[in-house]
Amino acid sequence: MLATLLALAAAIALSHATSAAAVPRSFYGVASQTGLDAGDFDRMGKGKVGTLRAILSWPATDPTNADGDYAWAGFDGIVAEAARNRIRVLPFIFGSPTWVARGLDRRSCGANCGVFAPRSRAARKAWRTFVGDAVARYGRGGEFWAENPTLPQRPIRAWQIWNEQNSRTFYRPKPSPRGYANLLADASKAIRSEDRRADVVLGGMAELAGSRKAVAGSKYLRKLYRQRGVKRDFDGVAPHPYGARLKSIEEQIDLIREEMVRARDRRADMWVTEIGWGSDRGGNPLNRGRRGQAKRLAQAYRYFRSNRGQLNVQSVIWFSWMDSETSICSWCASSGLFETGLKPKPSWRAFTRLTGGR
Repeated sequence: MLATLLALAAAIALSHATSAAAVPRSFYGVASQTGLDAGDFDRMGKGKVGTLRAILSWPATDPTNADGDYAWAGFDGIVAEAARNRIRVLPFIFGSPTWVARGLDRRSCGANCGVFAPRSRAARKAWRTFVGDAVARYGRGGEFWAENPTLPQRPIRAWQIWNEQNSRTFYRPKPSPRGYANLLADASKAIRSEDRRADVVLGGMAELAGSRKAVAGSKYLRKLYRQRGVKRDFDGVAPHPYGARLKSIEEQIDLIREEMVRARDRRADMWVTEIGWGSDRGGNPLNRGRRGQAKRLAQAYRYFRSNRGQLNVQSVIWFSWMDSETSICSWCASSGLFETGLKPKPSWRAFTRLTGGR
């Protein structure tokens, strides 16, 4: 009996290892709604997190219109710690500095200038310059890697442009497929001038069906595909499929995939750059309790893993890494794999069972 039990345990361990090895480590990703320190990255490394989606804020990095005043230090730290822990960074480049929105574009944007995408010729030129300089720093052969030769060389290979541009929350004054297509074209040109092999990924799009502040993600994608020449400016589509149950996730992915097929773009990659549930109970359909959060995490990753080849899924990124007392939405506060203070939840154990980490 002892021999049988030991053989069974070995078989289970082997099945977990085989499952984790079936996809690249970069498939399993996280995004953070809180600041990160070395302890967070150490835990990510041990858990075999493969991709970290992180904001590269134009306003924070380029706060004035002065030459050579880039404040790279914050993002340098993220890239360095990720490299030490064998984690790929997927930056989403987002936001307009006040000097662009108010100055170059003459927006009346108050204290919320960051979500007004650049539109004038001068603003778009500034945007291209910033994006190109970011790739020149962190991409293949970038200056960051030259300055840090002792780090494991893990240059950024994929760049996400903006975030939820189909929603007024993140794209003001209102969602505009034409305006975003211009933003995307400028970014694509800048990225590929520095790294021809880099991947350009659309900003994440939540379906948000019925919202007065947004265009449903699949409908927005259809309108975006109608913009002349847009397909040559990106390599990956990025849904943010949020729903109370897995069935809703599958339905949203089907809608996005239908638009890709309709546009004869079925070979484009899919990056699921946000997915998640809260561990609280009540108040929002996405709050599923601690066990429910873990259960849905496992279901979602297994679904995408099973359909990875058909959908060309590159990465599935869990929102979020850790809970936060202040958050962007009602359920987001408890969306973490950890409680504050890095106290693990059942969802972290579910995540590491998939990755083969600890």
